[in-house]
Amino acid sequence: MITKRERLEKACKHLRNLAVGRRGNAIPVLIFGEQRSGTNMLLDCFRLSPRTAIYNETDEDAFVDYELRDLGVIADLVRRSPASHVVLKPTADGNRASEVLDALPGSRGVWIYRRYQDAVTSALALFRETSLEYLQKIAAGAPNARWRALNLSADDIALVDDYLARGISEASARALIWYIRNGFFFRLGLDRRADVMLINYEELVRNPTAVVARAFDFVGLAFEQRYVTRVFGSSVGRRPMPDLDPGISTLCDTMMERFARQERPPEAARSS
Repeated sequence: MITKRERLEKACKHLRNLAVGRRGNAIPVLIFGEQRSGTNMLLDCFRLSPRTAIYNETDEDAFVDYELRDLGVIADLVRRSPASHVVLKPTADGNRASEVLDALPGSRGVWIYRRYQDAVTSALALFRETSLEYLQKIAAGAPNARWRALNLSADDIALVDDYLARGISEASARALIWYIRNGFFFRLGLDRRADVMLINYEELVRNPTAVVARAFDFVGLAFEQRYVTRVFGSSVGRRPMPDLDPGISTLCDTMMERFARQERPPEAARSS
């Protein structure tokens, strides 16, 4: 459930956009990425634009228990919006991102990734569900695994089973989750889509004006300098990293290298 402040802000923006007049069909913008990778920070940049309608994963108008509502409901929400851009943050739905994008014509996707060391330590500090519990639900095929198990491959399950059998640490379990979740960017072919932009968290906090301006241009939204006032980099390397299983560290390092090689020219979507 969103906060009272968020609800008031949402209502005020809705009324303002009604008064300004609709520019045309709203553009759906989907922010994907593994948890604790900067999705909220990026969403806040879009939130500061007066022409956006914002739906975080706690907003019951668009989400149920952190998962997107039926995609027909989301399409109707976009169709009825007076905003120029409807921005949603379906973090839990990242492992079906291509399906979501295809169901929303004209949509734009942004996938943000962060160095796994900081994503791991942040998750360990903040999440109530342990990473081992997360993996055990997947391994057991438990009904309450829900989005955690969606679209996982046989190789993913085998990887989880193998490392659970070794008795890995909580930190190693979280790093394995980071690896599997970010792997969907490539498995779903998002790296080959002109309607998806890749953003690196460390680059975002190091050079927020350039990165956020590029993201706004990518989705066709006017950018102003004030939209980056909530971007901060104080969490980079803030917490000491526990020792990880060497095999999982190698998997994560390989994924980071794969992301680093990925080039997504922002002009690509313009020509699609």
